[in-house]
Amino acid sequence: MERKIDRFDKYMKYKGLNDNKVTVQLSLSVGLIGKSRQKGRDLSDAAIEKILNFYADLNRNWLLIGDGEMLNSGEDIATPTRNRGDDLADAYRTIIETQKQLIKSLERQIELLEDRLNDENRGGAGKAATMAG
Repeated sequence: MERKIDRFDKYMKYKGLNDNKVTVQLSLSVGLIGKSRQKGRDLSDAAIEKILNFYADLNRNWLLIGDGEMLNSGEDIATPTRNRGDDLADAYRTIIETQKQLIKSLERQIELLEDRLNDENRGGAGKAATMAG
């Protein structure tokens, strides 16, 4: 009889996921997926809930009892869909790029202010020497 972990393995293969990626995305205990594959073991209810909450395209009935299609209706099985983890990674990449641009702008402002300060210090030292003489 096919277990939930066996069906989830099929989904992982279809989506191009590996144990490490799923573990990180779902904040699962390290090794949980591998241990679930051992004889007499399967995915826990808590792990299944995390899986179903994160992978919205995964059909609950298919994962739990093997009934129906792997993906929820409306999903094209021939075309893998992006998951929320990919969207989140894209969002973080955008944030990082924006922060890099901000850092460059701030570094340029610092350079300009340092140049201005140096110019004022040179001008101020010259004035002080003239006044003393």
